[in-house]
Amino acid sequence: MSTLARLQQHADVASLKSALHQLCSEFGRITRLDVLAAKQRGVRQAICFLSMERPEQEQQLMKTLGVGRYGGEVVFVIRLGEPEPADTDDDTPAWADSNIYGA
Repeated sequence: MSTLARLQQHADVASLKSALHQLCSEFGRITRLDVLAAKQRGVRQAICFLSMERPEQEQQLMKTLGVGRYGGEVVFVIRLGEPEPADTDDDTPAWADSNIYGA
């Protein structure tokens, strides 16, 4: 199973963000990790924006995940797994808190 496929098993932004932080930390210091939850055509997604301390760390991460860069940041979309029964059906995008990483 690919790394992205494993990330898609997460049903919510909080658990995905925790898994991303753990994965990305293997490549170096994370300076920014923002996750935007969205729903498009009934599919729950997480849009992830990531910056590492050094460009070579980002290059290795992009190679490992098979993702690219947009606007100077590593950006990729993860399809979220099935929501927990208590999850609402809200289509409103929302940013996950990201200020814990500092600049």
